[in-house]
Amino acid sequence: MAKDIEQLAFVLHRRPYRETSLMVTFFTPDYGKQNAVIKGVRSGSKTAQAKQAWLQPFQGVIIGWRERAHRTSDLVSLRQLEASSVRFPLMGESNLCGLYVNELLYRLLYPGLESEQLFQAYQQTLYDLASTHERFRQAWVLRQFEFELLSELGVAFQTETDHFHRPVQGNETYLFHLEQGLFPRGDLNEQSSLQGVWVSGECLLKFAERTYCENCLKDWKRLFRYVLSAHLGDKPIQTRALFQD
Repeated sequence: MAKDIEQLAFVLHRRPYRETSLMVTFFTPDYGKQNAVIKGVRSGSKTAQAKQAWLQPFQGVIIGWRERAHRTSDLVSLRQLEASSVRFPLMGESNLCGLYVNELLYRLLYPGLESEQLFQAYQQTLYDLASTHERFRQAWVLRQFEFELLSELGVAFQTETDHFHRPVQGNETYLFHLEQGLFPRGDLNEQSSLQGVWVSGECLLKFAERTYCENCLKDWKRLFRYVLSAHLGDKPIQTRALFQD
């Protein structure tokens, strides 16, 4: 039996489709990623221009469609597309950070799965990015979102105990292995074949407590980039190239 659905959504990705249409990937709280063809939005008419303005990153829209029991494609046929009052005005590097978050969701999020908690984390991330213009704080916001996304994907790595179930020590340095967790430097000999990234115990504990530390930003970035790379494959994140070192 068909079911009418209405969702607040954000555009994660869009590309031209045929002569006057767009293929758009939306992020919704109850139905995850959804793809739709928006017809006639590149025709040049005033209505088309208005819809183009709605279909911008970080601008919430209300979309509606009829969910059928047996879908034959990953496309939904929209019956409703309206502007929403929910909008996050990201500028400068905050805008780039937001685009990075969108790319991660577009690349990694499973289509069609309920993700209300992640949707809330996404909105909080955009709010935090809109509220800060300091690069270090932007990086901290991104690390927290990356953790939420990885948790949604089922990657719940431990930052408070090591591989041997011992509490992480702040004065120790750890090798993080993707599958086996944390190994103290003192427990690894020179012949060890384990591959991973080195992270200070202090930074692991601070992240577990969600305590901001400027000195830990490099360790956190190295850790999350390592974990994300296992899921992204060989195709690089395009928005990373936009950031100035």
